[in-house]
Amino acid sequence: MATHDEPRFEGTRPYFGVPFIFYSSLQGRLVVDLSGRPVGRLHDLAVTAAETYPAVTALVIRLGRIESFPLTARWRDVDSLDGRVVRLKVPVEGLVPGRIALAEQAFWVNHVLLDRQIVDTAGAKVVRVNDLHFLWTGAGDLYLVHVDVGFRGLVRRLGWSDAIDGAVRWITPHARYLSGERLITWRYVQPLTLEGSGDALRLTVPRKELSDIHPAELADILTELDGRERESVFRALEPAAAAEALTEVEPKIRQRLIASVPPERAADILEEMPPDEAADLLAALPEPESNLLLQRMERDEAKDVQELLQYAPNTAGGMMTTELIALGAHLTAAEALALLRSLARDVELIYYLYVVDPAERLQGVMTIRHLLLADPQARLEDIMQREPVGVLPDDTRERVAEVVEKYNLLAVPVLDAEQKLLGIVTVDDVLTHMTALAWKWKLGKR
Repeated sequence: MATHDEPRFEGTRPYFGVPFIFYSSLQGRLVVDLSGRPVGRLHDLAVTAAETYPAVTALVIRLGRIESFPLTARWRDVDSLDGRVVRLKVPVEGLVPGRIALAEQAFWVNHVLLDRQIVDTAGAKVVRVNDLHFLWTGAGDLYLVHVDVGFRGLVRRLGWSDAIDGAVRWITPHARYLSGERLITWRYVQPLTLEGSGDALRLTVPRKELSDIHPAELADILTELDGRERESVFRALEPAAAAEALTEVEPKIRQRLIASVPPERAADILEEMPPDEAADLLAALPEPESNLLLQRMERDEAKDVQELLQYAPNTAGGMMTTELIALGAHLTAAEALALLRSLARDVELIYYLYVVDPAERLQGVMTIRHLLLADPQARLEDIMQREPVGVLPDDTRERVAEVVEKYNLLAVPVLDAEQKLLGIVTVDDVLTHMTALAWKWKLGKR
């Protein structure tokens, strides 16, 4: 498997001078001090995530097998990796007893990464780390450059490489298993846990990359993860990315995720969501929690959501969104286009343009295409389609679906008894409902 524009490295022999080294070949290696006295076995490596590729800063040495005692050495005190031995520049007395506390952006790779899940932000999937790949420089520095997510990495760590590789080579000499490693460059992964506590590892570059994943793929990742790791990923997202992911996950997960962040951050995320999605989420929360989040939201966004919360979820009012473009009937086509440029910044998707009178009563509807083809001086009231089809806020979801299907609409306006435009129900929300209904029919649950 190729590794995202990175070459595949075969230099895995564990001795000084070979640039690339697997962690499995370092772990358990004998460590000797300045005088050549055995100190113990290499047990873990500390790296700092302050740069794109984490540099190794320290190593933990285990002294004894049954009741082992850890010692910590700084990586700059390593003289060489000679054969199967790690040679130090200092005597054993220069080592620090125990495992030292690390800086904020540092962590122990054995404890944090191995056998844990990571998010492959290039492939947008969850993978498990079986081994780690380090680069050894001529100056003696060691950098974490790849994670190994392949089966061969697991075999190597278990110490079965010679037996398994020999058997595969004998049975199938050209097997793909023998020719490549499944390595993913560190730049494309986002660790989920720090020191096993479930806290997000604070890496700005991977966090930004994680936010660039398509919301549907990010929702799949959140669904696959365990509860603590799922919350850790969610907390690492920017509010806009978190909002998009919430709209894609199932309601129960959505409620757990929004409850996992502080109220101020939850309010920021809700403000980024479409009003109808935010209203659905708040309606599913306990009333005290829902009211608290509404209080923390900006006034305009909270007002839009509160208006939607008054309608039952299974009605047109409960399905509608207030994100739409409404234009005055007196405007000319040229004036409407100029206004549309400024209004469009606040509306993610524009299905139709709705023409209203000063009392916000719906007069007509048109598409952007109709507006572009119209005479710039023509008034909207003269080019709009009059008497558009609409639904009442108390109409059922089935009624809304019937209207959308019958008139082949991308969105249907929701009107009160006086024809005032309250919002629109978009076709994607109708399809979501009808898909769920079809499954109920199929499973005989209706």
